[in-house]
Amino acid sequence: MGYLPGYATPRIVCDVPFVGKRWVHMVTEYDREHGISYWTKNYRTSIEREDANALVRHYPYYDPIDTLGHYGQTWWRKQAEAATAA
Repeated sequence: MGYLPGYATPRIVCDVPFVGKRWVHMVTEYDREHGISYWTKNYRTSIEREDANALVRHYPYYDPIDTLGHYGQTWWRKQAEAATAA
């Protein structure tokens, strides 16, 4: 396979809904316990041309629940129970 110089290291990509593909180091904020990352756009679509908040709005992306720790899985379970009870 060979070696990779420092500038050619592979990047991991996340395909964020409504934002597009982003390198994971471009995340705006990440909640490790709940597995929620927040992303922003660096472009506007034609629909968002007049939207002043298009570039500062945070778009969430959710990690698979089974990859979270005990606290995160318990929290999501409680959220699901609350949603079904309402």
